[in-house]
Amino acid sequence: MCGIAGIISSKTDLHDLDLMLAQLDHRGPDGFGTYKDSQAAIGSSRLAIVDIQGGNQPVTNTSEDVFLVFNGEVYNYVELREELKKKGHTFRTRSDAEVILHCYLEYGNSFGAYLNGQFSIAIWDQRRHRLVLVRDRMGVRPLFFYQGNDLFAFASEIKSLFVLPRIPRELNLKALDQLFTFWTPIGNHTFFKNIEELLPGHTLIFENEKKTIVPYWAWPFPSLQNKPDRSTRGTEEEFVARLQKAVDFRLRSDVEVGAYLSGGIDSSAIIALASRSLKGNLKTFSVSFEDETYDEQKSQKLISGLFKTRHADITCSGGDIAESFQEVIEHTEAPIFRTAPAPLFLLSKLVHEKGIKVVLSGEGADEILLGYDLFRELKIRKFWARQPESEWRPLLLKKIYAYLPHFQNPRYANLAIQSFKANLHDASPFYSHLVRWNNQALNKIYFSGDAHQMLQGYNAMSELKSFLPEGYDKADTVDQAQYLELITLLKGYLLSSQGDRMAMAHSVETRFPFLDHEFIEYANALPVQAKLKGLRDKRILRNSMKNILPDSICSRPKFAFQAPEIRAFMGRGGECSSMVLNFMNREAIQKSRIYDWDMVETLLKKIRKSSLDRLGMRDNSAFVQILSTQIFYAQFFEQDFRRLAEEKLKTLKTKFFVRLGAGKTVPC
Repeated sequence: MCGIAGIISSKTDLHDLDLMLAQLDHRGPDGFGTYKDSQAAIGSSRLAIVDIQGGNQPVTNTSEDVFLVFNGEVYNYVELREELKKKGHTFRTRSDAEVILHCYLEYGNSFGAYLNGQFSIAIWDQRRHRLVLVRDRMGVRPLFFYQGNDLFAFASEIKSLFVLPRIPRELNLKALDQLFTFWTPIGNHTFFKNIEELLPGHTLIFENEKKTIVPYWAWPFPSLQNKPDRSTRGTEEEFVARLQKAVDFRLRSDVEVGAYLSGGIDSSAIIALASRSLKGNLKTFSVSFEDETYDEQKSQKLISGLFKTRHADITCSGGDIAESFQEVIEHTEAPIFRTAPAPLFLLSKLVHEKGIKVVLSGEGADEILLGYDLFRELKIRKFWARQPESEWRPLLLKKIYAYLPHFQNPRYANLAIQSFKANLHDASPFYSHLVRWNNQALNKIYFSGDAHQMLQGYNAMSELKSFLPEGYDKADTVDQAQYLELITLLKGYLLSSQGDRMAMAHSVETRFPFLDHEFIEYANALPVQAKLKGLRDKRILRNSMKNILPDSICSRPKFAFQAPEIRAFMGRGGECSSMVLNFMNREAIQKSRIYDWDMVETLLKKIRKSSLDRLGMRDNSAFVQILSTQIFYAQFFEQDFRRLAEEKLKTLKTKFFVRLGAGKTVPC
C-alpha cells in the first residue's frame, strides 16, 4: 500500500513532487521513491507489505525507460509471475509492483484486465512519452487527476494536488447537490471543480497532451447472464470454496494480517475462513459503543472466543466522535452525511498501535449478496404495487424496519409507510432508490440563495443517467438497485470516506474478500433466489456458514453500522459543543456562502428544543452534512497546502531512498 503522485509538464520540478509525497506520508510511512525526467515526475510514499526489502518504487524495466508506481495490492502476482516467466520475462524482485510492470510490457494498455486486486497504478512510458493510469474494478483505491495548461497531475489524495500553485481550488456545487441527493458525489465528480476521480475499472492514457479514458471491465448484470444449473448443496460448497480463495489471496503478505470484527455474519465469515488458513493465529479488532443502540460487543466476543482470536477493541463515545471529527474530515476530503467514519478512524489508530498494517474486512457482502433492507423493501413495494389498495401488504415494511424508532410508534409508522406509496408505479430507472433520494433531497432547503442560483437548472438524477452502462435498462429492478448501490454509496462513501481514508489515515490497508472480482462474477451468476428469497437476505452466505458459525450469527438480521450523530456534538440539555459554536455560527455560515443562516439557525433551535432521541434521520443527516461542510470549507479553502507540505517535508527528508532519473539511476 502506498500513496502515489505525479506531474506531466514541460516544467517538471522534483521539489514539487517531494511536496506532493509529503502530503501522502500517512499512506506510506516506510519511505519515498521518485523518478524525474524533462517531461515527467512520478513518485511513491510506500507502506511496505510485500517484498519488504526489494519492493521499493518506482520500479523500472531493464532498459530503464518504463517506470511504475502503484498504490494497493495485486493478489495474483505469484501466478502472473509464473505465466510471464514462460513468456521470457525475468524478475529482479519478489514484488507485485515488478509483476505489474511486466504485465504492461507484455499486454500493453489492456494489462489491467489481468490483475486481481485493489490498486491505483501509474506508468510513465518514456519510450512513447505516455502516462498510463489504471484503477481497480470496484474503486477500492483512490486516484484523482487535474488537467490544465501544460500540466497533468495525479495523486492518491486531493490534498497532494493542492501543493501545486497552478491548480485552482473551487467548490464543486454539483457535487454538494449530489451529496444532498445520493449521500455522495457520483461518477468522476469530486467536491472540487477541475479535480476528477478516475472511475473504477478504467484506464486513462495521457499522450500528446490528450487524455483518453476507456473501461477494461464492466459490471456483469446478474439477470442478463446465463446461469449454471447447480444443486443447492453443491452451490453452498462451491460458495465457501470461492470465498475461501478470495480470503486466501488477501492473506498474501510479508507482514501479519489482522481482521475487523463487527459481529455480523459478513466479518464473522471472513474471520472463520481466515482462521482456517492461519491455524487460528489471527488478531481481530472491533469498535464498541457506550450507547447500546449502536453496540455489537456481545456478538464480537462470541466470534472472537469461538475462533480464539487475539482480540482488541475500542469503546467509542459521542465525545470521541466530536474530538476526532475535524481530523476525519481532513482525511475524507469531502463533506459527509453521517459520523460513522469517526469510529473507524479511531479503530485504525488502534490497529496501527498494535503493529498491524493489513486487515481483512467484510465490506461489500451486502452489495454483492443483496443484504441491505433496500432490496427487501424493493420486493415489498413491487408486491404492494400489484394491489395498491391492500391494507396488509404495506405492513410488511414494518417487518424489515422494526428496529427503526419511528416504525415502533404506530402513528409515525403509518406516516412512514404512506411515504412509500407515492412512487409505487413510477417508471423511473431509479425506482428502487426514489423514496430515500427524494427524502434526502428535501434537505436542500438549507442551501443559500447563492447556491440555489448557481445550481439553477441542474438535476443530479439526470446526470446520474449519463453514468448508467449499456444493459442497465434491460436488467431487472433488483439488478438495477444493486448497481445503483455500487456506483453511489459503496464507491463514493463506504470504500472512500468510511473505508480507504479512515484506514490509511493511520497507515492501515484494508482488504475486501467479498469484492474480489472473480468472486463477484461467480456470485452474479447465481440465481437471485440464492441471495434473496422472499425476505431472507444473503441466503447462500447464511446457509453455507451454518456448520461453521453459530446460529445466532447466521440468522441474525442486518445490523447497520452506525454511530451517534447530533448527540455527539450537543449536550443533553441542548447546549452546543465548541465545534458547533465555531463552525455553525452566523459569521462562519455567511462566510462560506454555502448554507442559509436562517435555516441553519432554525435547525439548531429545533435540536435544542427536542429530545435528541426523537430527532429523525433527515435532521441528523442535515446537521452532519452542514457541520462537515463547514469544517471542510475551513480546511480546504482557507489553508496554504504548499506551506503545510514544506513544513512536513523538513521532517521527512531522510526518507528518500530511491531517486531515479535526473542523472541518477538506481533500478529496484
